Order: sequence, then structure tokens, then C-alpha cells
Amino acid sequence: MSEFGAQLKHARESRGISLRQIATSTKISAAALEALERGDLSKLPGGIFSRAFVKAYALEVGLDPDEVIAQFLVELGEYDSRRNTDEARPEVTADDRAFLELQRRAGVALRIGVVVLVLLIIGAVVWWQMTFGGPTGFDAAATAPQVASAPAPVPVSPPAPVVPGPAPAATSQSSSPLWIELVTSDNCWVQVTTDGTLIPARVMASGERQRFEATREIVLQVGNAGAVSLTVNGKPGRSLGRAGDVRTVTISSANVSEFYRDAPPTPNASGTGRP
Repeated sequence: MSEFGAQLKHARESRGISLRQIATSTKISAAALEALERGDLSKLPGGIFSRAFVKAYALEVGLDPDEVIAQFLVELGEYDSRRNTDEARPEVTADDRAFLELQRRAGVALRIGVVVLVLLIIGAVVWWQMTFGGPTGFDAAATAPQVASAPAPVPVSPPAPVVPGPAPAATSQSSSPLWIELVTSDNCWVQVTTDGTLIPARVMASGERQRFEATREIVLQVGNAGAVSLTVNGKPGRSLGRAGDVRTVTISSANVSEFYRDAPPTPNASGTGRP
């Protein structure tokens, strides 16, 4: 456990808060929170949403979020330095070069053997035909009876070209009764559940666009709410929060109008999560 992770765990335990409580209030998985306390940064998604996780954790345990994020960035820099050192490409040894040379020579020998075998087979066929009086392939071609040429085909007029009609106009409407479209202005962690089916979480890059459809409801979780522009059933959606906010909202056929940009704010459409 790193010193940074031990500090977070001590602050949490001193307040008598469990990882499950923090996971419930921040919508961050308990596995990611546990990895953060261990200092195992390889288990975190990385990028701006990692800082959002750290900030949400610090607020839950009563620590200064700016100070904790600064310590996290130092820890992250040391982790990247160690990882780059571990991933350095090892030097090719003399034994490796000798093995590669043997493989190259074996490949050349194999190709030469195939060519020699093909030439031997051709020579054996020619010798057999010349010894037993059978015509060779060239002689057979020369003595083969000539085939009368077929009459020239009668020209047929080509059919009149078919002029395609105008293509139907494209429409942005969907056959599904409920659909949303996300456009990101910055990196953002996103996880979506459509009609109870969980779509694996991933990071949407800045400028990326993605669409999700459902019949009954869509549960949307974002780790950087201020970076997400929402469209609901083809209408501009309301803002989900500020930059760095972690938000979870449930959009269904019953409350879909509450998520339109011009709809008045309601308690049911506010989502969950902390800034």
C-alpha cells in the first residue's frame, strides 16, 4: 500500500465510513475505491475522470480535495515513470540473433527444396512420355484437332437505362420509443444501462458522439458531467452538471420530457452524484 493510499484509508476509517457507503454515494465501484486505497493506479481508468474519483472520495472522507488531487498527481507521475521503465524493450542477445539466423536459413533451404522437387516432377513426366511414346503436352497441343469457330453472336440492343428515383430524405428520428445522443467536449467516463442491459463503461474522447436506444428506460452515468451535451428523442437536453461532476440519471418514457432543455427542473430529473 502506498503512502498516498494509506492516508486515504486512514481518513475513511477514522470517520467510520465503509467503502460500500462511498461507492453508493459517489456511484464509483468499490473495486476502484479499493484500488485507490492500495495505490494500484493500474486499476483506475485514468485521465480527468480519475481526478473526479479522487475529488469525490476526498469530499466523502472530509479531506481537502485540492490537496488530495495534488498528491494524487505526484503519485500518478511516479507510477507512469515506473511503468515506462518496466515496459522498456529488452536488448536482443547474441543467442536471439543466432536463433533468428537459423530460422532464416531454414526458410531459404525450404524454398530451394520446393523448387527442386517441382523441377524433378516435371522432368519425370517428360521422360515418361518420351520413353513410352505418349505425346507430350506440347505435341498433344500441336496435334489436337482444330475446333470450328463458333458463329459470331447476334448483337442485341442494350436495355434502356433505368433512371433511379429520388432517394428518400434522411431522417434523424429513431424507430425506438426512447433514445439519447451524447456529444463530449472533453474526455468523460460513461456507463449506460438500456432496459436493464449494462453496456460496459468506457471513456469517450473529446468531440466523440454516441447514441443509445431503449424501449422502457435508460440509466446514464457520467464522470465529467460538464463535458456532456445531451440530446433526448431528437430534442436538445438539459445540462447534467458542471465539469468534474459525477452524475447518474434515469430517463424513461414517463419522465423523458423532464430532460428537455426547455423543461422546468424537477427533483426526479436532477440525477445523483457529487461535484
